[in-house]
Amino acid sequence: MEKLFYLLILMISFLACKKEIENLDQLKIEKINSLANRYLELNRFSGVILVAQGNTIIYKNNFGLADYENKIPFSNKTSFKIGEISELIIADIIRKMAIKGKIQLSDNITKYIPEIKSDLNINDVLNDKSNSVVASLGKSESNDIDYNSLGLLIEKISEKKIQENIEEYSNELALENTYFKKLDPYLAVGYLYHNYQGNGLELQKLPISNSENTSSKNGIKSTANDLIKIISSNDTNNLEIEGYLDNDGFSYSLYNSSKNKISIIVLSNRRHPVAKEISNSINSILNNKEYRIPLARKQFDIDEKLLNDYSGSYSLNEGMNLEVFVENDSLFVMMGQNKVHLKPQSENQFYMEQMDASMRFLKDTNNVVNEVVLLDGFLDGNKIKRIKK
Repeated sequence: MEKLFYLLILMISFLACKKEIENLDQLKIEKINSLANRYLELNRFSGVILVAQGNTIIYKNNFGLADYENKIPFSNKTSFKIGEISELIIADIIRKMAIKGKIQLSDNITKYIPEIKSDLNINDVLNDKSNSVVASLGKSESNDIDYNSLGLLIEKISEKKIQENIEEYSNELALENTYFKKLDPYLAVGYLYHNYQGNGLELQKLPISNSENTSSKNGIKSTANDLIKIISSNDTNNLEIEGYLDNDGFSYSLYNSSKNKISIIVLSNRRHPVAKEISNSINSILNNKEYRIPLARKQFDIDEKLLNDYSGSYSLNEGMNLEVFVENDSLFVMMGQNKVHLKPQSENQFYMEQMDASMRFLKDTNNVVNEVVLLDGFLDGNKIKRIKK
């Protein structure tokens, strides 16, 4: 009877906690959605956001389209190029080979790839002690070359192409759409949002490029759902991976905390690298901390008397200044030979219509403008001093 009593107490406590988590999640969903929709509105992000606690997905939503020309929405099967997140897959395959006794992590990589002249063993490369390998190859793209070398290592040990190894890996983990190279109707189309035709900011579809390099960070594609399974398979501790692909129109961020078992994945078919910025804000939302949301690029009703406070010279670097001035009750900045209209987003921040850039003016303790922050599509940017009013 006593055991039954304690079992009932345990069940009630579990249900109470479960309800509290559900309510907590619901309170935060609107904040995450509003955050993501603002980045979508600004054309800096389009893609999927997934938050998981352990293996349980507690938030997932799609924003924008996988293919804007053909109006194709995102789905669970939509794949993205995942850049340096590919390293998790390559490392996991090698470690599984070691568990099966096919390779020793203490082996020197030269044993299998003689053209690499290095004292590093496989475990060193897995742990990113890779500069010596790069130097020996006379290359500069450290992660790409090293993980390409590890992909070649996988092929030599397994006597199979990297795609076959990834297929076996996918089957083992029950992944839905993770691969190196195949015809994939679910692959998102990559875009860049910029002024490329002189008509103002527009979406530009970027050509699909496939690297032939084995396991190149430009080659592996995956989905948000698959990445949660991959994180669990790696039995990793803390993870923070973010970046973008120069030529392919994709950006990404993967965060995993061993402390609270929270994973945050942001995959975007925009080249703009704000995925990490979004992930950081989501982490703040989950932990009830303050976060910032980008200002909308909409005209803010400002007192025109304030404009004179911002005019003056700002020192960009030695011998080069930015001149900010008022003309016809509007604020302008001279950028080289170009006079750029600054449109108010708030009382102290102004955006440039022809580019995704803004200027945020800062005041000192005497309420005098002494700095301006140059924002190139991010929440933060470089500060430059005001040298003359």
